[in-house]
Amino acid sequence: MKNKYIYRFFAILTIISTLSFTSFAQDTTFAREALRKLCSSDFAGRAYVDDGDKKAANYISESFKNFGIHAITENYQQPFDIKINTIPSISYFIIDEDTLVPAVDYYISNASSGISGEYELKFINDSLFHNNKDYIQNLLMLDLSDKILVFESSKSEFRFKFKTEIGGLIFLHDNDIGYWSYRGAQEPVNYAIIDMLDSLLPEHTKSIKIKFRNKFHASYTTQNVIGYVLGKTYPDTFIAITAHYDHMGKMGENVYFPGANDNASGTVMMMDLAKYFSDSLNQPDYSIVFMAFSGEEVGLLGSQHYVRNPLFKLDKIKMLINLDMVGTGSDGIKIVNGSIYKKEFNKIRKINAKNKYLKAVNSRGESCNSDHCPFYKMGVPSFFIYTLGDEYKEYHNINDKAENLPLTKYPELFKLMRDYIIEF
Repeated sequence: MKNKYIYRFFAILTIISTLSFTSFAQDTTFAREALRKLCSSDFAGRAYVDDGDKKAANYISESFKNFGIHAITENYQQPFDIKINTIPSISYFIIDEDTLVPAVDYYISNASSGISGEYELKFINDSLFHNNKDYIQNLLMLDLSDKILVFESSKSEFRFKFKTEIGGLIFLHDNDIGYWSYRGAQEPVNYAIIDMLDSLLPEHTKSIKIKFRNKFHASYTTQNVIGYVLGKTYPDTFIAITAHYDHMGKMGENVYFPGANDNASGTVMMMDLAKYFSDSLNQPDYSIVFMAFSGEEVGLLGSQHYVRNPLFKLDKIKMLINLDMVGTGSDGIKIVNGSIYKKEFNKIRKINAKNKYLKAVNSRGESCNSDHCPFYKMGVPSFFIYTLGDEYKEYHNINDKAENLPLTKYPELFKLMRDYIIEF
């Protein structure tokens, strides 16, 4: 008899364990699949080479359609034009017969113009360059069209505003080459800008061989993606859930930046919430608008375009929650503007304390560092939420991949957002 109860006890434990695992797997199944899709090479880094942004936008639009949420515009999309410079082709970068690997050994700035050929190197004494006017003047009087200046430091006030004709500038880095960005990409310079590891460029090196091509778009059409779920009690008032889907795209033909944490993670959670609230059983009291922005990495361009061209009045948005880089969470979350909107911040913190979802819900002040900012400046109550934790460090590099992203507290953050929206 005793053995019978013991057997029964362990059988029940096994069932509970299996159900718990199934529940957790279900919490992340959609997220993992959408993350894999958005970060795939098919989407080319979700930017402006090989129509990566358009492919990502179409995928999000199709997902909205499949969820059954409402469109405000045709195909859920809001097109707008941007200026952007890209690096779609890299043929070679050779030092002493060694061919360097893009995005591993070096970055070519998106502000660069293409160059081709062999270039003499001129190593610059950084201290003289910054403090000696005669040294600078003598340097600028030289014909530098076939030369590349090499700076020992990765920082220089001349990076984007070198005034004389020159082949390019190289900035050396000690341990790693940092991260790639779109800084300067809307107003490109007429020379090359390269960041590389100093260990790959000995001072005795006389010249390098390099060939790459840039493409400047004076008017590139990209798009936001927007859909909504109608509220059952307050259909004319909205909660907005936003995330930017764009990332860094491609550098050359063969290298792309997947952008898993930044910001496929936020985009996926926004889509996951859209999927949840599109179910008639989960219809919210307030209408919810879901916005996926392009152009964030270039300078919040998609959200800026929206607030200048809103599809409904901005004062109809009661609260906006922007999700950006939510792939970790071992140390909880940080809420930008939490100290501004204390009542709503305390509501989120109270829900978390009750359910013990996250280790901490931390507040910080205002910061114009993501797509909440243009709305906040227009008077829309806005939060920007990101996760905290040292378990994942990849940022704007080729290793920010879907398979590497832990999604440590993704289910818990999803539930916290869900509960906050329901209780609003």
